[in-house]
Amino acid sequence: MARRNKQDKELQKLNRYFMITKVFLAITPLICYLYVSLKATMNGITFQQLLVQDPSTTVVFLIAMVNPYIAYLVQLIQKNLTEGNTKFVCINMILLLIAQALTMNLFYLMMLLYVFYRAIHYYNIPVISTLKTSTIKQSFVNGGGSMLVMLISCISLFATIRLM
Repeated sequence: MARRNKQDKELQKLNRYFMITKVFLAITPLICYLYVSLKATMNGITFQQLLVQDPSTTVVFLIAMVNPYIAYLVQLIQKNLTEGNTKFVCINMILLLIAQALTMNLFYLMMLLYVFYRAIHYYNIPVISTLKTSTIKQSFVNGGGSMLVMLISCISLFATIRLM
């Protein structure tokens, strides 16, 4: 009985971490919009003019716009965790972590890494062996949404490098 209580508390904690992550990801565009609007106001120009004049701000704004979709993918990962679909979970976790690393978004990278680590630990998922048994076709079927995020992240990384 005590062990079951401990597991229930761990699951509640994990679900709380997932919720916090999804909320942060979902409100990122709003925070970025407010930041860009404030920056535009301080420069005495409109929001659109700032996006046209400052390409680095535009790239940051576009990266922020992808985060609600990542929150949706995290919701799907959480749902598939409870259903036991470890291939979907592992493929998407890896792709989302790589995407966050490509966009140099350290806050969200660390947040996702922590939540995914806790989920892997709680559900005892053998990540390496699960990825080894996945085929290319399964990777595209299970990780299609995350691959779209990867594509956007690669484009953002290329744009960021070109702006340096």
